[in-house]
Amino acid sequence: MKHARHYRLIAGDPHREILLTATGAMGSQGTEVYVDDSGVVRAEVDGHGDVRTVTSTLFLGRPLRIEPVA
Repeated sequence: MKHARHYRLIAGDPHREILLTATGAMGSQGTEVYVDDSGVVRAEVDGHGDVRTVTSTLFLGRPLRIEPVA
């Protein structure tokens, strides 16, 4: 399945939006890796477009959601 080239990660408290870009790298279990410009936020998206993991050295707050950017 073809994924979006960019995803927007939306964090709740404190509110912030982070643009994630596909790296072309494969993550664990066939996921595709996305990172932000600084490289401190990383997400893995599976073949169905579901986010499997989000890791960061930043405090992102809750709730978190991630959505494809058209």
